[in-house]
Amino acid sequence: FHFGSSNITFQPHKVSREERSRIVGLQSGGFRGCTVWFTGLSGAGKTTVAFAVERALIEIGVPAYALDGDNVRHGLCKNLSFNEKDRSENIRRVAEVAKLFADMGVVALASFISPFKRDRNAARKIHTEDGIPFFEVYVNTPLEICESRDPKNLYKQARAGKLKGFTGIDSIYEEPEDPHLILEAGVESADDCLQKVMDFLYSKGIISNEARQNHSLHGLPIRELFVDVSTKEILTLRLNDMPSVNISRIDLQWLQVLAEGWASPLYGFMRERQYLQSLHHGILLDLKRECTSEDVCSFDEFEDTYSKVLPINQSIPIVLPISSEQRELLMQGKRKFVFIFIFKVKNF
Repeated sequence: FHFGSSNITFQPHKVSREERSRIVGLQSGGFRGCTVWFTGLSGAGKTTVAFAVERALIEIGVPAYALDGDNVRHGLCKNLSFNEKDRSENIRRVAEVAKLFADMGVVALASFISPFKRDRNAARKIHTEDGIPFFEVYVNTPLEICESRDPKNLYKQARAGKLKGFTGIDSIYEEPEDPHLILEAGVESADDCLQKVMDFLYSKGIISNEARQNHSLHGLPIRELFVDVSTKEILTLRLNDMPSVNISRIDLQWLQVLAEGWASPLYGFMRERQYLQSLHHGILLDLKRECTSEDVCSFDEFEDTYSKVLPINQSIPIVLPISSEQRELLMQGKRKFVFIFIFKVKNF
Protein backbone atom coordinates (compact mmCIF):
# COMPACT_ATOMS: atom_id res chain seq x y z
CA PHE A 1 0.00 0.00 0.00
CA HIS A 2 1.40 3.38 -0.99
CA PHE A 3 0.73 6.68 0.71
CA GLY A 4 -0.71 8.42 -2.38
CA SER A 5 -0.12 12.08 -3.18
CA SER A 6 2.34 14.16 -1.20
CA ASN A 7 0.75 17.53 -2.02
CA ILE A 8 -1.93 17.33 0.68
CA THR A 9 -2.33 19.45 3.80
CA PHE A 10 -4.09 18.38 6.99
CA GLN A 11 -6.97 20.69 7.88
CA PRO A 12 -7.39 21.20 11.63
CA HIS A 13 -10.90 21.14 13.08
CA LYS A 14 -12.53 24.39 14.15
CA VAL A 15 -14.33 22.70 17.04
CA SER A 16 -12.23 21.57 19.99
CA ARG A 17 -12.83 18.28 21.79
CA GLU A 18 -13.89 20.08 24.94
CA GLU A 19 -16.30 22.32 23.01
CA ARG A 20 -17.78 19.36 21.20
CA SER A 21 -18.31 17.53 24.49
CA ARG A 22 -19.99 20.53 26.07
CA ILE A 23 -22.33 21.26 23.17
CA VAL A 24 -23.52 17.67 22.62
CA GLY A 25 -24.38 17.26 26.27
CA LEU A 26 -21.32 15.65 27.82
CA GLN A 27 -20.39 18.61 29.98
CA SER A 28 -20.94 16.60 33.16
CA GLY A 29 -18.07 14.31 32.29
CA GLY A 30 -16.03 16.45 29.92
CA PHE A 31 -14.13 14.91 27.03
CA ARG A 32 -13.84 11.15 27.46
CA GLY A 33 -13.12 9.89 23.97
CA CYS A 34 -10.68 6.98 23.95
CA THR A 35 -10.00 3.64 22.32
CA VAL A 36 -10.08 0.39 24.25
CA TRP A 37 -8.23 -2.23 22.20
CA PHE A 38 -9.14 -5.85 23.03
CA THR A 39 -6.53 -8.31 21.81
CA GLY A 40 -6.35 -12.09 22.17
CA LEU A 41 -6.79 -15.38 20.37
CA SER A 42 -9.83 -16.21 18.30
CA GLY A 43 -12.56 -17.40 20.67
CA ALA A 44 -10.97 -15.68 23.67
CA GLY A 45 -14.08 -13.60 24.34
CA LYS A 46 -12.98 -10.24 22.93
CA THR A 47 -16.18 -9.48 21.05
CA THR A 48 -18.40 -10.76 23.86
CA VAL A 49 -16.79 -8.39 26.35
CA ALA A 50 -16.59 -5.47 23.91
CA PHE A 51 -20.30 -5.69 23.04
CA ALA A 52 -21.19 -5.99 26.73
CA VAL A 53 -19.13 -2.89 27.54
CA GLU A 54 -20.75 -1.05 24.65
CA ARG A 55 -24.24 -1.76 26.01
CA ALA A 56 -23.24 -0.89 29.57
CA LEU A 57 -21.77 2.45 28.51
CA ILE A 58 -24.75 3.36 26.35
CA GLU A 59 -27.12 2.55 29.23
CA ILE A 60 -25.35 5.08 31.48
CA GLY A 61 -25.28 7.74 28.76
CA VAL A 62 -21.69 7.39 27.54
CA PRO A 63 -21.44 7.21 23.72
CA ALA A 64 -19.63 4.06 22.64
CA TYR A 65 -19.20 1.95 19.54
CA ALA A 66 -17.75 -1.54 19.13
CA LEU A 67 -15.57 -2.24 16.10
CA ASP A 68 -15.46 -5.99 15.49
CA GLY A 69 -12.84 -7.83 13.49
CA ASP A 70 -15.32 -9.78 11.38
CA ASN A 71 -17.64 -6.83 10.84
CA VAL A 72 -15.05 -4.47 9.37
CA ARG A 73 -14.07 -7.10 6.80
CA HIS A 74 -17.57 -6.80 5.35
CA GLY A 75 -16.87 -3.21 4.34
CA LEU A 76 -13.89 -1.12 5.38
CA CYS A 77 -11.41 -3.97 5.01
CA LYS A 78 -13.21 -6.36 2.65
CA ASN A 79 -10.42 -6.15 0.06
CA LEU A 80 -7.83 -7.48 2.52
CA SER A 81 -6.66 -11.06 2.89
CA PHE A 82 -5.14 -12.73 5.95
CA ASN A 83 -1.51 -12.63 4.97
CA GLU A 84 0.85 -10.75 7.26
CA LYS A 85 0.93 -7.59 5.15
CA ASP A 86 -2.85 -7.34 4.88
CA ARG A 87 -3.31 -8.08 8.55
CA SER A 88 -1.11 -5.10 9.37
CA GLU A 89 -3.10 -2.89 7.00
CA ASN A 90 -6.33 -4.14 8.57
CA ILE A 91 -5.16 -3.00 12.00
CA ARG A 92 -3.93 0.34 10.63
CA ARG A 93 -7.30 1.12 9.04
CA VAL A 94 -9.25 0.19 12.13
CA ALA A 95 -6.93 2.21 14.35
CA GLU A 96 -7.49 5.28 12.18
CA VAL A 97 -11.27 4.84 12.34
CA ALA A 98 -11.18 4.24 16.10
CA LYS A 99 -9.13 7.41 16.52
CA LEU A 100 -11.76 9.44 14.65
CA PHE A 101 -14.51 7.98 16.84
CA ALA A 102 -12.53 8.77 19.98
CA ASP A 103 -11.73 12.29 18.75
CA MET A 104 -15.49 12.84 18.50
CA GLY A 105 -15.90 11.89 22.17
CA VAL A 106 -16.92 8.28 21.63
CA VAL A 107 -15.45 5.33 23.53
CA ALA A 108 -14.25 3.14 20.65
CA LEU A 109 -14.10 -0.55 21.53
CA ALA A 110 -11.91 -2.45 19.08
CA SER A 111 -11.90 -6.26 19.31
CA PHE A 112 -9.21 -7.73 17.07
CA ILE A 113 -6.84 -10.67 17.36
CA SER A 114 -4.03 -8.28 16.34
CA PRO A 115 -1.39 -10.94 16.97
CA PHE A 116 1.70 -8.85 16.24
CA LYS A 117 3.19 -6.40 18.72
CA ARG A 118 4.35 -4.03 16.00
CA ASP A 119 0.78 -3.63 14.72
CA ARG A 120 -0.63 -2.98 18.20
CA ASN A 121 2.17 -0.49 18.87
CA ALA A 122 1.39 1.21 15.57
CA ALA A 123 -2.28 1.45 16.55
CA ARG A 124 -1.26 2.97 19.85
CA LYS A 125 1.01 5.48 18.12
CA ILE A 126 -1.80 6.58 15.80
CA HIS A 127 -3.74 7.62 18.91
CA THR A 128 -1.01 9.01 21.12
CA GLU A 129 0.34 11.27 18.35
CA ASP A 130 -3.04 13.01 18.39
CA GLY A 131 -3.38 13.00 22.18
CA ILE A 132 -6.11 10.32 22.19
CA PRO A 133 -6.05 7.85 25.12
CA PHE A 134 -5.39 4.29 23.98
CA PHE A 135 -5.87 1.36 26.35
CA GLU A 136 -4.67 -2.14 25.51
CA VAL A 137 -6.73 -4.93 27.09
CA TYR A 138 -5.35 -8.46 26.85
CA VAL A 139 -8.10 -11.08 26.85
CA ASN A 140 -5.87 -13.86 28.14
CA THR A 141 -7.79 -17.05 27.39
CA PRO A 142 -5.64 -20.20 27.00
CA LEU A 143 -5.48 -21.77 23.56
CA GLU A 144 -7.08 -25.02 24.73
CA ILE A 145 -10.15 -23.16 25.99
CA CYS A 146 -10.43 -21.09 22.82
CA GLU A 147 -10.14 -24.26 20.76
CA SER A 148 -12.79 -26.01 22.83
CA ARG A 149 -15.18 -23.12 22.19
CA ASP A 150 -14.41 -22.77 18.47
CA PRO A 151 -17.73 -21.04 17.61
CA LYS A 152 -16.82 -20.71 13.91
CA ASN A 153 -15.08 -24.10 13.53
CA LEU A 154 -11.91 -22.25 12.58
CA TYR A 155 -9.61 -24.21 14.87
CA LYS A 156 -11.02 -27.46 13.50
CA GLN A 157 -10.28 -26.32 9.96
CA ALA A 158 -6.80 -25.14 10.92
CA ARG A 159 -5.99 -28.46 12.61
CA ALA A 160 -7.15 -30.26 9.47
CA GLY A 161 -4.85 -28.12 7.33
CA LYS A 162 -7.73 -26.44 5.52
CA LEU A 163 -6.98 -23.00 7.00
CA LYS A 164 -3.43 -21.75 6.70
CA GLY A 165 -1.82 -19.03 8.82
CA PHE A 166 -4.35 -19.33 11.64
CA THR A 167 -3.23 -17.58 14.84
CA GLY A 168 -2.37 -20.02 17.61
CA ILE A 169 -2.03 -23.03 15.29
CA ASP A 170 0.46 -22.27 12.55
CA SER A 171 0.88 -18.54 13.11
CA ILE A 172 2.20 -17.01 16.32
CA TYR A 173 0.41 -14.74 18.74
CA GLU A 174 2.75 -12.30 20.45
CA GLU A 175 1.40 -11.64 23.93
CA PRO A 176 1.28 -8.02 25.12
CA GLU A 177 4.22 -7.19 27.37
CA ASP A 178 2.58 -4.43 29.39
CA PRO A 179 -1.19 -4.23 28.76
CA HIS A 180 -3.29 -1.76 30.69
CA LEU A 181 -5.68 -4.52 31.75
CA ILE A 182 -5.71 -8.32 31.64
CA LEU A 183 -8.96 -10.29 31.48
CA GLU A 184 -8.75 -13.97 32.36
CA ALA A 185 -11.82 -14.79 30.29
CA GLY A 186 -11.11 -18.50 30.45
CA VAL A 187 -11.94 -18.64 34.16
CA GLU A 188 -13.76 -15.35 34.79
CA SER A 189 -17.37 -14.89 33.74
CA ALA A 190 -18.39 -12.36 31.10
CA ASP A 191 -20.01 -10.32 33.89
CA ASP A 192 -16.75 -10.28 35.86
CA CYS A 193 -14.78 -9.19 32.79
CA LEU A 194 -17.33 -6.47 32.09
CA GLN A 195 -17.09 -5.14 35.63
CA LYS A 196 -13.28 -5.11 35.44
CA VAL A 197 -13.41 -2.99 32.29
CA MET A 198 -15.94 -0.61 33.86
CA ASP A 199 -13.77 -0.26 36.97
CA PHE A 200 -10.75 0.38 34.75
CA LEU A 201 -12.57 3.08 32.78
CA TYR A 202 -13.49 4.74 36.06
CA SER A 203 -9.86 4.65 37.21
CA LYS A 204 -8.89 6.45 33.99
CA GLY A 205 -11.58 9.11 34.38
CA ILE A 206 -13.64 7.92 31.42
CA ILE A 207 -16.76 7.30 33.50
CA SER A 208 -17.82 8.77 36.82
CA ASN A 209 -17.94 6.92 40.12
CA GLU A 210 -21.72 7.30 40.15
CA ALA A 211 -21.94 5.70 36.72
CA ARG A 212 -19.72 2.84 37.83
CA GLN A 213 -21.75 2.26 41.01
CA ASN A 214 -25.02 2.42 39.11
CA HIS A 215 -23.82 -0.09 36.56
CA SER A 216 -24.82 -3.66 36.06
CA LEU A 217 -25.90 -5.63 33.03
CA HIS A 218 -29.46 -4.54 33.71
CA GLY A 219 -28.73 -1.01 34.86
CA LEU A 220 -29.34 -1.99 38.47
CA PRO A 221 -27.15 -0.55 41.24
CA ILE A 222 -25.55 -3.17 43.47
CA ARG A 223 -26.31 -2.58 47.13
CA GLU A 224 -24.19 -4.46 49.64
CA LEU A 225 -25.28 -4.25 53.26
CA PHE A 226 -21.93 -4.67 54.97
CA VAL A 227 -20.72 -2.00 57.38
CA ASP A 228 -17.21 -0.65 57.71
CA VAL A 229 -14.85 -1.79 60.46
CA SER A 230 -15.46 1.16 62.79
CA THR A 231 -19.25 0.81 62.55
CA LYS A 232 -18.95 -2.92 63.17
CA GLU A 233 -16.95 -2.30 66.34
CA ILE A 234 -19.58 0.14 67.67
CA LEU A 235 -22.46 -2.23 66.90
CA THR A 236 -20.63 -5.17 68.48
CA LEU A 237 -20.40 -3.28 71.76
CA ARG A 238 -24.16 -2.67 71.70
CA LEU A 239 -25.27 -6.20 70.84
CA ASN A 240 -26.21 -7.19 74.37
CA ASP A 241 -28.54 -4.19 74.73
CA MET A 242 -30.32 -4.67 71.41
CA PRO A 243 -33.47 -6.79 70.88
CA SER A 244 -32.86 -10.03 69.00
CA VAL A 245 -34.63 -12.53 66.78
CA ASN A 246 -33.62 -16.15 66.43
CA ILE A 247 -33.48 -17.16 62.76
CA SER A 248 -33.34 -20.47 60.93
CA ARG A 249 -30.68 -21.66 58.54
CA ILE A 250 -32.90 -20.70 55.59
CA ASP A 251 -33.34 -17.21 57.06
CA LEU A 252 -29.58 -16.97 57.43
CA GLN A 253 -29.10 -17.89 53.78
CA TRP A 254 -31.58 -15.21 52.68
CA LEU A 255 -29.74 -12.76 54.92
CA GLN A 256 -26.56 -13.57 53.04
CA VAL A 257 -28.34 -12.99 49.72
CA LEU A 258 -29.42 -9.55 50.93
CA ALA A 259 -26.07 -8.62 52.46
CA GLU A 260 -24.06 -9.47 49.34
CA GLY A 261 -26.33 -7.43 47.08
CA TRP A 262 -27.90 -10.31 45.17
CA ALA A 263 -31.36 -8.89 45.89
CA SER A 264 -30.56 -5.25 45.06
CA PRO A 265 -32.09 -2.76 45.55
CA LEU A 266 -33.64 -4.28 48.71
CA TYR A 267 -32.01 -2.94 51.87
CA GLY A 268 -33.28 -5.78 54.06
CA PHE A 269 -36.14 -8.20 54.31
CA MET A 270 -39.24 -6.96 52.49
CA ARG A 271 -41.85 -4.90 54.27
CA GLU A 272 -45.49 -5.70 53.68
CA ARG A 273 -45.69 -3.22 50.81
CA GLN A 274 -42.85 -4.82 48.81
CA TYR A 275 -44.05 -8.30 49.77
CA LEU A 276 -47.48 -7.67 48.22
CA GLN A 277 -45.93 -6.15 45.09
CA SER A 278 -43.75 -9.22 44.63
CA LEU A 279 -46.50 -11.69 45.50
CA HIS A 280 -49.22 -10.24 43.27
CA HIS A 281 -47.29 -8.56 40.46
CA GLY A 282 -43.85 -10.21 40.42
CA ILE A 283 -42.11 -6.81 40.52
CA LEU A 284 -40.87 -4.14 42.91
CA LEU A 285 -42.60 -0.84 42.24
CA ASP A 286 -40.94 1.27 44.93
CA LEU A 287 -38.98 1.18 48.18
CA LYS A 288 -41.46 3.12 50.29
CA ARG A 289 -41.92 1.88 53.83
CA GLU A 290 -45.69 2.16 54.00
CA CYS A 291 -48.67 4.14 52.73
CA THR A 292 -51.51 5.38 54.94
CA SER A 293 -53.38 6.57 51.85
CA GLU A 294 -52.88 6.75 48.10
CA ASP A 295 -50.98 10.03 48.30
CA VAL A 296 -49.38 9.88 51.77
CA CYS A 297 -46.37 7.55 51.87
CA SER A 298 -43.31 7.49 54.09
CA PHE A 299 -39.98 7.20 52.30
CA ASP A 300 -36.75 5.67 53.46
CA GLU A 301 -33.36 7.27 53.05
CA PHE A 302 -32.53 5.12 50.02
CA GLU A 303 -35.56 6.03 47.91
CA ASP A 304 -33.97 8.89 45.98
CA THR A 305 -30.83 6.89 45.15
CA TYR A 306 -32.47 3.70 43.94
CA SER A 307 -35.96 4.66 42.77
CA LYS A 308 -34.66 5.41 39.27
CA VAL A 309 -34.07 1.71 38.56
CA LEU A 310 -37.61 0.71 39.54
CA PRO A 311 -39.78 -1.08 38.64
CA ILE A 312 -37.75 -4.29 38.35
CA ASN A 313 -38.65 -7.96 38.24
CA GLN A 314 -38.83 -9.56 41.70
CA SER A 315 -41.02 -12.63 41.63
CA ILE A 316 -39.63 -14.22 44.82
CA PRO A 317 -40.69 -12.59 48.11
CA ILE A 318 -37.80 -12.30 50.58
CA VAL A 319 -39.35 -12.00 54.01
CA LEU A 320 -38.69 -12.88 57.65
CA PRO A 321 -41.80 -14.19 59.43
CA ILE A 322 -42.06 -12.96 63.02
CA SER A 323 -44.79 -12.92 65.64
CA SER A 324 -46.65 -9.84 66.90
CA GLU A 325 -44.78 -10.13 70.20
CA GLN A 326 -41.44 -10.14 68.40
CA ARG A 327 -42.51 -7.14 66.35
CA GLU A 328 -43.32 -5.14 69.46
CA LEU A 329 -39.97 -6.10 70.95
CA LEU A 330 -38.15 -5.01 67.82
CA MET A 331 -39.96 -1.68 67.72
CA GLN A 332 -38.52 -0.91 71.13
CA GLY A 333 -35.07 -1.11 69.59
CA LYS A 334 -35.91 1.71 67.16
CA ARG A 335 -35.26 -0.47 64.12
CA LYS A 336 -31.90 -1.80 65.33
CA PHE A 337 -31.83 -5.40 66.40
CA VAL A 338 -29.76 -8.56 66.20
CA PHE A 339 -30.29 -11.73 64.20
CA ILE A 340 -29.16 -14.82 66.10
CA PHE A 341 -28.54 -18.12 64.39
CA ILE A 342 -27.99 -21.07 66.72
CA PHE A 343 -26.14 -23.98 65.20
CA LYS A 344 -25.12 -27.32 66.55
CA VAL A 345 -21.53 -28.49 66.49
CA LYS A 346 -21.35 -32.07 65.35
CA ASN A 347 -18.86 -34.45 66.87
CA PHE A 348 -16.85 -36.47 64.40
